[in-house]
Order: sequence, then C-alpha cells, then structure tokens
Amino acid sequence: MDRLLARAVAEAAGLQPPAIYRLLGDKDGPLDAVAEHGFTAFLATKHVGPDPRDPVEDLRACWDVAVEYGLANPALYTPMCSEPTRTASASFKAGMEILMGRIRRLAASGWLRVDEELAAQIIHATARGAVLTWLSLPVHGRNPALLTTLRESMVAAVTSQGPSVQDAGRRAPLAPCAQRCPNRRPSAVRSNTC
Repeated sequence: MDRLLARAVAEAAGLQPPAIYRLLGDKDGPLDAVAEHGFTAFLATKHVGPDPRDPVEDLRACWDVAVEYGLANPALYTPMCSEPTRTASASFKAGMEILMGRIRRLAASGWLRVDEELAAQIIHATARGAVLTWLSLPVHGRNPALLTTLRESMVAAVTSQGPSVQDAGRRAPLAPCAQRCPNRRPSAVRSNTC
C-alpha cells in the first residue's frame, strides 16, 4: 500500500498512519483486509441449492453471480483479484469449496468434460478475467456480448453440452438476478447481487 492510501485509510478511521500498519500488519495488510472483506461479502451472495434440476444452468447462474458481484463492487473486487496470493483467504477457500461442489454435481451427472481441478480453474479464470477486462474498458467500449461469450465459452469448455449462444450479438449478457435466483434474500435484490 502506498503512503497516500495509508494516509487516507488512517484519516477515514480517525487514526495516525502508523496505527494502520500496527493493526493490519505489513504494507499489504490493509489491502488483504479489504480483500478478505470482499471475499466474505461475495460468499454471502452465493446461493447453494442442494440438488439443482439442471447442473449446467446452475453453473451458468453461479458464473453470472460471480461476474455481477465483481461488476457491482469494483472497489472490492480489484484488491480481491489483483494479487494472486490472496487465495489463502478463508472466505476464498470456502467459495472455492462451493464451486467444487457444483463441479462434483456436474461430474456425477455426466456433464463434466474435463477433470474437476481444471474445471475449477477455467470457471474461476473466465469469471475473474471477464470482470477485470470489463472494468478496464472505457464505458463506451463495453460490449455486453463479451460477458455472454465468455460465459458460454466456459460452459462449452467444462461441460459436454455445447454453447447455447451461437451469435452473442449486442444484448444484455446476464439475466436479472430475480429471474435466475427467485429464492434469494430480499436484501440481495436491493444490492443487485444474488
């Protein structure tokens, strides 16, 4: 963390800059704390159904939730995903266990095309890459078909089902949360996350 950011965080907390480092450890401590908060908040948005009717649609919805969270929370998502070593977070690991459960259901249903570990890496990389790429683009250059195409490419790569989008076009990439996750908490509707 640079000195200007440490000073801003300290001022917002009503502390002197050295106190921030004492409370949160080394220079990366404050960013690690922000990332952990982001992972914890993201984990709270995940809907885990015990046995989805369609595990491939469940995978799409899971991917959409991850991407929507990143797009709705860029200030949290960037520190969460910009440092590869932040995968040691307890909340990150819990989220990956939820993902692995979805992948195991795909495998048990005969839908998994690749091994489970590779599937997790592809799903994680495409969602993370989609969000970071989208956020890096100028607003006028953001084509919603990018997100749809990445999601469907991920589905085609990890499942034995082909992509459902042959021509992504310039349409909205993600169904509204209320359509995909009708059983989620009302507070999630207000915050635009599932």
